[in-house]
Amino acid sequence: MITSITAAIAQNVILGWLWRRAQELAGLAFALIPIYLAMPPSMQQDVQAIFTGQGGGLTVSAAFGIIWYLWTQWQSYRATVVPQVVTTDGKKAELPKGSTAARQADAVAAAAPKPRTLWERLQHRLAHR
Repeated sequence: MITSITAAIAQNVILGWLWRRAQELAGLAFALIPIYLAMPPSMQQDVQAIFTGQGGGLTVSAAFGIIWYLWTQWQSYRATVVPQVVTTDGKKAELPKGSTAARQADAVAAAAPKPRTLWERLQHRLAHR
């Protein structure tokens, strides 16, 4: 069951992106929480003030960092879900819309086998028990 869920995450673009973000946030939490706990109480209060919007001038810089992080995550998501053509040497190929190459890429993509959804995998797994 776990392997089918793992396979579904690996094959679904959006689930894969969310999974990578969850791992990234967990890594940040495991790194930053011990640092926060090791701070003197006065510094902990400064950090709390920033996240509650009471940090004065610090709020602007903290807000900028959070906004920048959210922007990079949005860019990462867009780069993940936008259809791409990648060459055999791993480079992204830009195909002009309506070109012969774009039509050929669309035809190959349409003919490619469609991976089963997580729901289909679970149904199949349960049916064969």
